[in-house]
Amino acid sequence: MNRPGIFSLRYFELGLIGILAVCGACGCSSRHGQSNAGGGGAAPAKSQTIAPLSADDVSILFPAPTMAADLTKLIAVSDLNAPDPQDPTKRDPVWPDAVFQQFLARAASPAAQVAGTTTRIGLPAEAQSKANWFIAGIRIDAGAPGLSSEVQGQFGRSPEIRLIVQPVTRNTDGTVKADDIAGHLIFDFTTFGTPAQAGCLPTRVPDLEAYNAIVADVAAIRTELADGKLGADKVTTSGVPLGVHPGLADATTAANLRGEIVAFLQKHISAARLDAMAIAGLPANALNPWIFLSMAEVSPPVFVPVPSPTLDGQSFAEMLEPVTKLPRVVPAPHTNNLNAITCKNNAAPAGLPIEGRSGVATADLFGNTPPAAEKTTQVVDVIADPTKSHFFNTDCVSCHTETRRTMDILGIKAIPGIDPAALPNGQWDVRNFGWGDAGKAGMQATVTRRTAAETAAVISFINSELLAKQAAPSH
Repeated sequence: MNRPGIFSLRYFELGLIGILAVCGACGCSSRHGQSNAGGGGAAPAKSQTIAPLSADDVSILFPAPTMAADLTKLIAVSDLNAPDPQDPTKRDPVWPDAVFQQFLARAASPAAQVAGTTTRIGLPAEAQSKANWFIAGIRIDAGAPGLSSEVQGQFGRSPEIRLIVQPVTRNTDGTVKADDIAGHLIFDFTTFGTPAQAGCLPTRVPDLEAYNAIVADVAAIRTELADGKLGADKVTTSGVPLGVHPGLADATTAANLRGEIVAFLQKHISAARLDAMAIAGLPANALNPWIFLSMAEVSPPVFVPVPSPTLDGQSFAEMLEPVTKLPRVVPAPHTNNLNAITCKNNAAPAGLPIEGRSGVATADLFGNTPPAAEKTTQVVDVIADPTKSHFFNTDCVSCHTETRRTMDILGIKAIPGIDPAALPNGQWDVRNFGWGDAGKAGMQATVTRRTAAETAAVISFINSELLAKQAAPSH
């Protein structure tokens, strides 16, 4: 099935799957090819040695707020700005008002209604104000949609900075309410290459100068924190499981680290680099079901909904119903994560017929009778593996539920590389990286196995392919 031509110019990689990414081919120029004004710190010299990065250096999770005073430790998206490319004496918001209004409009559009139902996203009043959206997490990706050679060969490599944002409002008693809905803002550092196959989207070619500068600044912040330059305590990220960033959890460093992160973001991201958005929302005045929708830029600054790559080519939104309803995943996904990696999918111009796909999904794990342990293990292991599953071959619900399915069906209570306090506390916590519903405990910072695996792939790539080679002596 042919996809509309507007999708032939851009592709969107959802953070569900990660946000971590990959390599490139020779490319045409695009507006993303130039370094961000004010954000092009020089890459470190080849003779300079930078210590390897750790998980919390590239996946930065903020603590969930409970009191109004906690908001001073967070970053409101509306406070972030970058130099105006036409007039460096002025600064522009990194999430422009016009684009924010498109985000709201797409979430309220027919695309956000689940096919075959009357269910649709309905954002609450507090979410209508950009000032209420705060950063819950930041992911610094080496390349979407994956870093394996197979994924890079089909899609290229798109380095990204992804902001996970959630609405937070103040209550009259001094407490705050963090809504259990989330948006993703994806800023890329790429140019375009030629499609790997006819009918596919263009590959992405990384802007190496821009991304090397990002890595250098991430490393510098890490070192300042460890050396005690951001507070009374010396805080290390090395050897720490992925969870709330230790520097943001430490009272002596949280404020200064927040300031460093703000400066880092304002140096490297801008509206010109905002490439895609996504939302995981709920119907109006309801606690369920979850509805996932992706959006991509097709012509600056126009964003449109993206047909789900693993549905029928016409559907945009996918939902997860509560335990009282079956089927729980609607529409039923048709994944392709058991076949060889291919750029063909239903968000690309040529599409990919359902009969040509082979894959697994957590939709197979929701039912009145729990599946066998062997079946569960096969499904969740494939979905949590970023070398096998990514946005273009695996559905959103699968990537956002694999960890709780692992815990609930297999009885697993601890996952290596993740702070136990950050594991999703209940099957309705579908946050991959951000603040999820922990029931009576309120909102909690959450990390899934999929996110931990993607993060591990990113730091492995950065440490071996970037830092180690930059430190190698020149010949």
